[in-house]
Amino acid sequence: MGCLTAWLASQIAGCEVELVDINPRRSAVARALGVRFSEPAGAARDADVVFHASGSPAGLEIALELAAFEARIVELSWFGSQVVPLSLGGAFHAKRLTIASSQVGTIAPAQRARWDAGRRMQLALRLLADASLEALISGESGFETLPQVMAELATSPGDALCHRIRY
Repeated sequence: MGCLTAWLASQIAGCEVELVDINPRRSAVARALGVRFSEPAGAARDADVVFHASGSPAGLEIALELAAFEARIVELSWFGSQVVPLSLGGAFHAKRLTIASSQVGTIAPAQRARWDAGRRMQLALRLLADASLEALISGESGFETLPQVMAELATSPGDALCHRIRY
């Protein structure tokens, strides 16, 4: 989600995007997507909006560090029933930060009349036609191997981003 969100944000004119990841091998993916890459220690501070997609509490802490005064952090991760410890003292209050959850299954009430499921699907398919998104495909397998592939990815995902299944 993080790499795809970085690419999508980079399509907005005037939007400066930096993909931040603890895995230095993601730099090649960022380059293919046309976005700047940094590991957390070298990431730019004072971001107006930070999209967090690591699924880890430590990643959310880094998002708080990177956010500018009165910035918004959009949480894309799904933590399920996991308890997420978070330092909400210090910078969170001093910088007046906002954490917003993202839920892709529902459109905001103000947009629902214009963005029905059909229109959303058309846009998604048009955007996915961009050849640079091939950088997100980290593997491919036939449908008949799906049970084995899913088991392997669940136990040892490695650098997998998006494993494509051929039907």
